[in-house]
Amino acid sequence: MANLEGARIPRALDSAVTTASRRLLPLLFALFVINYLDRVNVGIAAVRMNADLGFSAAAFGLGAGLLFAGYVLFELPSNLVLRRVGARRWMAVLAASWGLCATGTAFVHGETEFYLLRFLLGVCEAGFLPGAMLYLTEWFPSARRGRLTAALLLAIPATVALGTPLSALLMTVDAGMPGWRFMFLVEGLPAILLAPLVLRMLPDRPEDATWLTEEQRSALRTSLEQEHPTAIRSLRQALGDHRVYAVAGLGFCVGVGLYAMTYFLPQIVAELRTGSGITQIGLLTGLPSACAALVMWSYARHSDRSGERLLHIAVPLFIAAAALSLAPYLSSAAGAMVAITITTIGASVALPVMWQLPGLFMTGDAAAGGIGLIAALANSSGFFAPYLIGILRDLTGDYHAGMLIQAAFLLAGALIALLLRRVPALRTPSPPASIH
Repeated sequence: MANLEGARIPRALDSAVTTASRRLLPLLFALFVINYLDRVNVGIAAVRMNADLGFSAAAFGLGAGLLFAGYVLFELPSNLVLRRVGARRWMAVLAASWGLCATGTAFVHGETEFYLLRFLLGVCEAGFLPGAMLYLTEWFPSARRGRLTAALLLAIPATVALGTPLSALLMTVDAGMPGWRFMFLVEGLPAILLAPLVLRMLPDRPEDATWLTEEQRSALRTSLEQEHPTAIRSLRQALGDHRVYAVAGLGFCVGVGLYAMTYFLPQIVAELRTGSGITQIGLLTGLPSACAALVMWSYARHSDRSGERLLHIAVPLFIAAAALSLAPYLSSAAGAMVAITITTIGASVALPVMWQLPGLFMTGDAAAGGIGLIAALANSSGFFAPYLIGILRDLTGDYHAGMLIQAAFLLAGALIALLLRRVPALRTPSPPASIH
């Protein structure tokens, strides 16, 4: 009887994970797409908006980056609020508020308004990414979490791949206003419309999910409670733990590579292909991320199955750094785009694996605060990278120096990942076969 009962628990766990994935991930993925679209569309808008409003590359870079000033200031407190009031209520509030700010960008007329709305958008969006990462730790065992995180973060390259051409297409619509204004107006509305759906469909914890059986809830609770028994639990411990800052530094380096590409790739493509129309620019800009989207989930699944995280981060970052360091010296536009595509793939596949590290040594309030702090510090790259790349573009007349700076940060991220292999808590064992 005992053996039969023991055999039932893994099956109940597998079934609970499968059911929860099907119920939760589509809505979270939709939120991620809409969330990231508000970062992608400003890059494609810049091709026309900068000329209309008289923005220099540095002014645009500052405005684009101010989104992340809001992130840095509010990601930690927002995650602590989510821990207290629950993901369902707080994510609904976040979605509605960032949707209002996103639509408001359609009505800017100068640098000050642009800067203010970008900062407020960052304040409203700040809690979503760390909140989603925390939410996954409270629902799914670590041996499955990498591929599920990748399934959500797949929204990043998917949004760049599909959202950039969509944004470019919306900019060609004759709606009685400049195309970039119409694009901001249309693409801000889905977040507002999704907020009521979040309230209705996103349970805070497995205990609140009426679509799980009691056996499934029990299996999830048991699995999650048994993971990482030495993990730190208090916020004070998390804020003083050197591992939090090391993972944040790693995230910062990856972010420099990804965010600079997000904001400036449309303009880089426009320079590589002088005379291209806005639709062509949108399609070419989306190509590297489309390639990244094809491999992210399978790469994270391989990391889950092997139980190894840090080499799965370091190796693609080394490759990404090498490719981007070559891009400025390639004579053909096609060669440069291949190098940029390899860079995008390398940085993109490392990201969901990196987000598995906090859950290996933190839980409870420590995870809420630690993940919020990691996200805040890592996302400060979103302010640093666009502003620096914009300044370098104004000083040098091209994006070559900026690409080399990005490559240096990606290399630094790979080295941090290798150094973290010395930390015992981050060297994870292979996961049990029952949840492969």
